[in-house]
Amino acid sequence: MQIAEIMPMLHQLSRADKFRVVQFLTSDLADQEGAILHPGIGYPIWSPYDSADAAATLTQYLRENSEGS
Repeated sequence: MQIAEIMPMLHQLSRADKFRVVQFLTSDLADQEGAILHPGIGYPIWSPYDSADAAATLTQYLRENSEGS
């Protein structure tokens, strides 16, 4: 089947079905690429929330650099 044949059919899909197609294709591409992320495994990400140490460091830096201005 050619992409030119598929495109009109995809256009007629409901919004929810279009999302399902995107999810399917993304998953399929990741499988073919040997994805580095594996399903069912949690991966930590950094977030600025609950970063009191970072806030304190920034506050100290701003105080030190604004005193001379």
